[in-house]
Amino acid sequence: MFLKKIYYSLPFFIQNSLQFLVSKLDNRIVDDFINQDYGKEYGLNKKDRIILVNRILEILKNVKSASSIQSLTTLLKKIISLPPVSSGVIVECGSYEGASTSVLSIGAKLVDRQLIVYDSFEGLPDVETKEPRYYPHLSVYGYYQKGMYSATEEKVAKNIKLYGEILNVEFRKGFFEDTLKNHQESIDFIFMDVDLTSSTKTCIKYLWPKLNENSYIFSDDACDMNVVKLWFDKEWWNKNLSIDPPGYIGSGCGLPLTGDFSSLGYSFKNLDYKNYSRVNWLKY
Repeated sequence: MFLKKIYYSLPFFIQNSLQFLVSKLDNRIVDDFINQDYGKEYGLNKKDRIILVNRILEILKNVKSASSIQSLTTLLKKIISLPPVSSGVIVECGSYEGASTSVLSIGAKLVDRQLIVYDSFEGLPDVETKEPRYYPHLSVYGYYQKGMYSATEEKVAKNIKLYGEILNVEFRKGFFEDTLKNHQESIDFIFMDVDLTSSTKTCIKYLWPKLNENSYIFSDDACDMNVVKLWFDKEWWNKNLSIDPPGYIGSGCGLPLTGDFSSLGYSFKNLDYKNYSRVNWLKY
């Protein structure tokens, strides 16, 4: 626990270097990505997936990010597993300096889809700054500040040009409340890294109706209980979307990507269970 506190106090470039070293030791997620047949519908083979992993590592070495190789590989795996028959766009809400955006853009090109990026490029708005954010798995807490995680559109675009696929990217600049209400395209995949509960509500309110059936919505706020509990808030979902809450996989400490926790989790829209395999260990 003490070592985790030290890690999160380090500058991002040192965190990224440590993540690179960890990726060489903890290969479970990356090995699965490389050795399984993800992306076969798009003509990808093992050699192609090795190249993709190396591109992600290059992004993490050069673009400031709190993401891990495991998290970004998981996102890319889901994108290259999208059914070719669907034609929805990929959406990212919150790009910071463009590390995840670069990875998503690579996936978007591989599956012949557009990546739409929503961000104010001004950092966090001046809301929820007085609310402490508790992370029980790390025994730490902190406060957001106005302008945190800001990066100019030009900087994000430059990073994507260097490490991603800029031709597949469209930026829609502005605060979510102003931009998302105008979103019209159907969506096959969403990634949100918006930090705030209010921003999460806005993203869900406007994008969930556009999300295609059997599609995933990932977020990088799985460890923030203020945000996670929204996915189980029946009153809010009934009032705003007239449905029951879908829940959230990874609530509290994220998906087990890097040992005991990660910041990544997901929900899904009316997932099709017909291809699931029955197991016997559920019966008494």
